[in-house]
Order: sequence, then structure tokens, then C-alpha cells
Amino acid sequence: MKYINKIIVVLALCAGCITSCKDDDNADGINSLLTDKDEIAIGPEGGIEKIAVLSDINWVASASKAWIAVSPANGLGAADCRLAIDSTLENTARTAQIRFSSDNAEQKLITITQFGFGKQILLGEPNVEIESSAAYNKRVFDLTVSTNVECKLDVDHVEYSFANEESMTEEEKETYQSERANWLTNLKNVNLDVNLDRKARPRSVKAQIRWEMNTAPFTRVAKVYLVPKHPETDKLVDDQGNELEGNRVVLTVTQKPALKIEDNRAGDSLAVITINEKVQSMIKFDTSENMQNWDYLTLWEETDKDLPCEEAVGRVRSVSFIMIDMKDGEVLPKEIRHLKYLESFSIRSNANSQIRIIGLGEEICELKYLKELILYSYGIDKLPENFQKLGGAVDKSYRGLETLSLAATNFARLTDFIGENGLNKEKFPKLTALALNGMRRTDSLTDLTKVTGNSEYNGNPIGLHINLDNERTQKNTFMDLLLWEDLRELVLSYNFIEGALPTDDELETYMNGKGAKLHYDSDDFSEDKAEYLDKLVGDTCKWLLTGNPVTFKNTDGTEETVSGQQVLRVLPKARYLAINLNFLTGKLPNWILFHPYFVEWDPEVTVLLQQEKGKNSAGETVGFSNVDADNFDFTYYYGDKDPDDPSGKKDVAYPLYYRRYVANNK
Repeated sequence: MKYINKIIVVLALCAGCITSCKDDDNADGINSLLTDKDEIAIGPEGGIEKIAVLSDINWVASASKAWIAVSPANGLGAADCRLAIDSTLENTARTAQIRFSSDNAEQKLITITQFGFGKQILLGEPNVEIESSAAYNKRVFDLTVSTNVECKLDVDHVEYSFANEESMTEEEKETYQSERANWLTNLKNVNLDVNLDRKARPRSVKAQIRWEMNTAPFTRVAKVYLVPKHPETDKLVDDQGNELEGNRVVLTVTQKPALKIEDNRAGDSLAVITINEKVQSMIKFDTSENMQNWDYLTLWEETDKDLPCEEAVGRVRSVSFIMIDMKDGEVLPKEIRHLKYLESFSIRSNANSQIRIIGLGEEICELKYLKELILYSYGIDKLPENFQKLGGAVDKSYRGLETLSLAATNFARLTDFIGENGLNKEKFPKLTALALNGMRRTDSLTDLTKVTGNSEYNGNPIGLHINLDNERTQKNTFMDLLLWEDLRELVLSYNFIEGALPTDDELETYMNGKGAKLHYDSDDFSEDKAEYLDKLVGDTCKWLLTGNPVTFKNTDGTEETVSGQQVLRVLPKARYLAINLNFLTGKLPNWILFHPYFVEWDPEVTVLLQQEKGKNSAGETVGFSNVDADNFDFTYYYGDKDPDDPSGKKDVAYPLYYRRYVANNK
């Protein structure tokens, strides 16, 4: 029994000791407030941070700055606090403190450091790869820029190159030098302005970069630099805060190579297909067929009279592209230069051609065998710089153009394409057919009093507009056309040409000043029918060599007497002249009325018929004042009866024409 009592006493003492130890612990740690972090560092974008609170008492949390929100802001015992930290608006760092406090414990401070936004220009895609070619509306890529400084493209220091220039031969470098640079076409127009309304917080801007198709069989690279507009104060840094070398960011654009077009028949077919694709023609070439069976295309044959050389056999001789869809600012594809033996080239009917200005390009000027060039409804408004080479006089290795059509193009003045640096008879000595018709950029204008300055209607250019009454330079250029004596066909129909045609006296004075031959003589005649295109063959027009008078009766009843040697030698070989559907007024001069081919022009349509219900700039109704356009009387020209009929009219200019145009018709 005593033993048991001793055990109870020992247990009681132990329990007392244990209770005493616990009381000692509370004396040191009760009412404490602890956290798992003493400081937090965060980036400029802000975000969510968490703090673990270790406590067994009531506490309250508060932030020293409004850009931090604490949740929960108070509690009892342990908890996880959520800190919501705003993104900064500054370039420099900022700090704040989170204070945990309690009436029963010492407060706890946590320091929050938020780094500022460095001055940066960030690219969404710093490396862009594009195809060698694509449709116009797909020849762009998006540029996305995030920045907190005012920035721009450094357009003066774009670095263009071929990817592997060291492997290119010197000949290849020379051949494709023109393809190497400037194929990002709208860099000067790219606007990267952003509204930095949130100070240093980055803002994003998007732009589109337009590119040209690559015709070189080499990958090409462009390095475009983005720089601050104010480099003296805005120093760019990387993500680690280190200043960027050169204080710039680089956009690298890599373009895939084109298929190599070789100097052979296969190369010609590839060039034709490529051009057709790039001009977006609605007419397709059937590549499953042999090229000799393709429509709109012919090949040189061994028996062709004008075969350039043996190597030309089987190569493309002529090609036509129609119903195309080139966009404003585009240029004829450079692959045209690979059709080196091309003799005839035609491109027609561009969509919305009256409002789209497109280019012809310098490459077409490399075609030494080109004789015929047809541009119809193709919106050029200027000729290539080296266009005169195609005339055959500047470079004797060229055969020289014989036929040229600029019909329905977008030229505004004759001087834009005719003159010393454009078309003229000295530089194009072989040209015999010239079409300059249909150069109207509006089809609804019939009253030229509505035309404003710079020849505009409703704010848009109207097309080829000249006034022969008060524009001396344009009138002189018009007369230069009339002195182009080797032209057999000249078409000026359906333009906005107004005023009176040059009178006989005006034209004679101008011809004297140019040293031109004034009247017809025996050198203009021949008995050889083979020369009919260049000479007046036979006796039909021999009146021109005489002083025999012929009387023409004007619509007002007055008469004019003209002899053969008074008729000016204007366009002496012109089998066709058309000036109809313009806004001409005044007198129809004798150099037209007595032209030896006047009747062959079908003049009631090609000359006399002017714009229906048209009014010129002075508000006058258009049309010639001395002729009846509806009932023109040709009796002065070829008489009223066969020349052998003694009862017929005697004073007739070209009586033998009666048999061709009257007797034969009967």
C-alpha cells in the first residue's frame, strides 16, 4: 500500500513539471504574428502574390500605397493573404509596404518592390518569312509592335541582301542587282504612332507591310530597324534591363526564291505562266498541252521570214494577256524580259483601268525584237525611262517598233508621252501605226464647262485633255504628230481634245520652222504597185502636182478655191486618220479636206462626227463650222459622174476616186 502511494506522488510531481514547462513556452510565444515572406519583387505588369500568415491572435493588414490591394485585410489565427498588385505606369521602380499589426503583438512589415517598364519596342513576330509571289491583296504581312516610346521605322537604313551572296557569281549579281533592294514598298508610309496615355505602360499598334514579288532565283533578306523618335532621351533596354546596342530593334524579313527561268523554250513557258498568274488574267494557258497549241501565243518557226536566229526556233514570238486584274501601283511583271525573242506583245483590259495607275516597267525595254506593242485599257500615265530604245534609233541592235497602241491608257497631256524624251519620229523611224484613242478616265462627261483646274471632273482626272486654242505647247505637240510623215495610221478618237484644228496658214508656218517639205512633188508618186504603202501609185492623185483650181463650198454658202500645189503635205502616207468623238470646233482645214486619202478614212465617221451633244470649255456646241457632218458633199473631191462623162463636174480634185467609191458601189 505504501508502495502505491509513492507512485501516485511521483506521477503528481511529473504532471506538475509538465504543466510548468508549458506555461514557460506561452510566456515566450503567445500573441505572436509571423509571415512566410519579408519582401516581394515583381515585374511592371503586376499580378497576384500570396503571403502566409502564422498567428493565433487577431490581426489587421494594410498597404501603404493604393496600387496594392490586400485580401483578406484582417483575420484571427493563420491565413493566406492575397496581394493584387497593379501594373506600373513608370519607367523606374517603385516600393510599398504591407503592414500586419495587432494589439497583442509586434507589427510585421513586408516590402514590395515593383520594377518599372524599361523603354522597349517589342515585335510580335521579329522574324517573318514570305512567299516569292502571291496575288496583290495577299502581298502584305502584319507588323505588330508593342512599345512605350514614340517609335518609327528607320527607312533610310534598311539593309537588303541576298541570303547567300557569297555563293553567287558576278554575272548573277549583276543580272539580279535590281531585284536585291527596295522590295518592301510602303515602308515610308507605315505609321507606328501610339497613344501613350498610360505613361510607360506599353501600347500596341498594327501596320501592314507590302512586298513585291521576287523574280530572282535567290532568297532575299531585308533587315528593317525600329528606332525611338527621340533617341537622345529614349534609351531602349532588353528584358533584363540592359541597353540595346544601336538603340534599335530589328525586323528580319526573308523571302523565298523564285523558280529559275532559263534561256530556253522551257524558260519561255515558265515566264508566260508566271506573268499570266501575276497579272491575274482570267484567261489561263493549258499547261497540259504543248506550248505550240496554247491560245493567245505563237512560236517562231524555222520558215519564218524574220526569224531572229536559229536559237529562236520554238521560242515565243507573240503573246497576249487579256482581262487582267492588276491593282493600283503594280508594274508589268519583270519576267517579260525572259521572252527575249518576242516580236509582238499585247496586254489588254485591266479591271477598273480608269482609276488604277499601273506601270509598264523597264524590263520590256530589253526586248530587242519587239515590233508590235499593244496596250489597251492598261492604266499607264508615263512611259518607262528607256522606252526610246524600242524605237530602234537609240540602239541599232533593236529592230524597232512598227505598231504601238496606247489606247485607253491614263495619260493626261500629249506632252506626257510625245516629244524629245518620249515618242517622236526621229527615235521611232519605223513606226507606222500609232493608236492614241480612248484616253478618257470618265465616260459620263460631255460638257467641258464642268471641268475644273488640272482637268478634273468631280475631283478626278478626266484623261487626255488639251485645248488647241490656248495651249501652245500642246498644240505644237499635236502638229508634231501631223508632221510624222511615215505614219500610215494615226488614231486620236474619243479623247478630250477641244478647240480648232491648226489652220493651213498656221501649219504651213510651223512646217517651215521645222524644215518640213510643204507640198507634194514627183518623189511622192510611183508607177510601181509594190510601193503603194509609201507612194501615191498611178494617176489618181496627180492633181496634187498641178495648179488646177478646185472649189469647195462651205455650209455658209461661201466658196474656197484650192489648187493641188496649195495642199499641205501632212501625213502623206496616212491611210487612216481618226479624230472623231472629241470636242473640236472651228473650220475643217484644207489639209484634211483635200488629203489624197481623205475619202479612204471614212471621214463622215472618223473626222466629222464629234462628241454627241458635247460642249467645249467655252460652252459652245462642238462640231466643225464649215461642213455638214450629216450630209457631206464629196463632189469637189471625186465629182458627180465618171471622169469620162463630158457632162460631169470638171473642177474635181481626184476624179478617178469616183470609179472606186461611187461607180463600184452602184
